[in-house]
Amino acid sequence: MFVQLQLILLSVRLVPLNILIKYYSISGNTKAVANIISENIRNKGHNVLVSNINEKESPEAFDLIFIGSFTINNGKLPVKTKNYLKWLIKDNNFNIPKFSVFGTGDTQWAYFCRAVDEMEYHLNKVTDVIGKLKIEQHPVNQQQKIIKYINEVMEAIQFEKN
Repeated sequence: MFVQLQLILLSVRLVPLNILIKYYSISGNTKAVANIISENIRNKGHNVLVSNINEKESPEAFDLIFIGSFTINNGKLPVKTKNYLKWLIKDNNFNIPKFSVFGTGDTQWAYFCRAVDEMEYHLNKVTDVIGKLKIEQHPVNQQQKIIKYINEVMEAIQFEKN
């Protein structure tokens, strides 16, 4: 039985995925996280497009979409992030792929990275959300946390694709 399982696992080939990474950033922190995610996923052999929240690519061209935003004004989503989600979820009739959410914030505020939770809440109404990541300000000293998040998300999505 164990040998059969090993053979099955060896025969599973990793399929390159088409992945979109959307972000909204003013300070550059969320964009930095998006770029770290992109670099790590590309190194795993997948096709990656990194795009600002203002761009509107059809989600149907992607197997997985990461979306990142910062949090403003007592835990609110920025208007541009809210508008993107409205365009994605309500204004169109897309077949929406799985998502993963990430964001940056500052723990000195009561609603640290609440935008991540809000994005997850809205997206869960129309698709599965695989993993979420909250980063304290700039990701410079949080690479391991980001890599762990990426690995968990990619393992989950790759398992589903095979």
